[in-house]
Amino acid sequence: MELFADINKSNMDDYLQEYYLIICKIRNSRIKAKQLALLEMIFAQYGNEVIGIKNGPLGDIKGIISVFCRKNNLVSFKDRLSGIGYCYKFYLLDFENIAVENNTDLKSINPLVWKGKRFSINNFYVQDNNIYEEQSAHNREFKILDNNGGIKTVFGYRGDGSELGRRSLPVEDARCMVNLSFPHKNKKLLDPFAGAGGIVFEFKYIAPDGAVTSMDIDPVLKPGLEFYGADHLVMNAIHASFPVNSFNSVVTEVPFSENAADDIIIALNKICPCVSADGVFVIMCKNHQSSKIYGTMAELGNYFLFSHNIDRKGTDVEISVWWKNKCLLSGADTEHFISVLKNIF
Repeated sequence: MELFADINKSNMDDYLQEYYLIICKIRNSRIKAKQLALLEMIFAQYGNEVIGIKNGPLGDIKGIISVFCRKNNLVSFKDRLSGIGYCYKFYLLDFENIAVENNTDLKSINPLVWKGKRFSINNFYVQDNNIYEEQSAHNREFKILDNNGGIKTVFGYRGDGSELGRRSLPVEDARCMVNLSFPHKNKKLLDPFAGAGGIVFEFKYIAPDGAVTSMDIDPVLKPGLEFYGADHLVMNAIHASFPVNSFNSVVTEVPFSENAADDIIIALNKICPCVSADGVFVIMCKNHQSSKIYGTMAELGNYFLFSHNIDRKGTDVEISVWWKNKCLLSGADTEHFISVLKNIF
């Protein structure tokens, strides 16, 4: 499986014969996370033979990445773009009809030439901003238990404001984390610290036929997480007990509180054996929590793939990706790809 391409004049025509070249524009809120945006695009498009481009065109434009998509998979590729987190606008480069040139909002100071070959730029897909706003933690519909044990509909639920109270993830982070878990391949997901359900919601949005199990100690959240489509358990994740192969992936934002550190480590120890041999872990934590999580995940025999720091409005967090099987992508030189990815700015 080819994960990236280093294009030159001698191999360019071979790629262009088999693939379309797509430019992806990163959201301003995550413009510093270009490496993670490229990884998300490749993993979200699992099965569509999408390849990251090391040295793509339009290098003078800030906040873009470029990928190849095999031509006969373009329809499926486009169908998945609504669920991408870090990129939201997509453009198709045309190396045959160069008369059109550029009718998009991408502005380059350079001629539209790549490796000596002219191209035009066409709008391909733009995410619906109304859907993005509706899915925002500020606006999304949720269900909670009221003081009388009834179910109350609320909008914009973001936790109770306490140290351990959960403030729901931004849409772009929740989508990105889900996509890093190969949601179109891994259909059984667990979120052991589900909170207000950002990951649960986006998993069901991205992979409606998938099955998601959520856990949280707060009983108030149960109706909302079930409303989003989860099989929800009201319990502390340290008591997790599931059969082997219950899940293909674990995607979660752990509690950021210092008081939760021990519970996070215990929960990871309990959950890891329940994940399939080709399982994926995508974990968001505060930067100061990462060393303990890294140590635990390594001790449990997981392969560290990649991590990236994210600034969430002044809160420094980190997203890390772990695989149970180092050779998860058969035929891919994953280590070489990651080394190339780290040098993309």
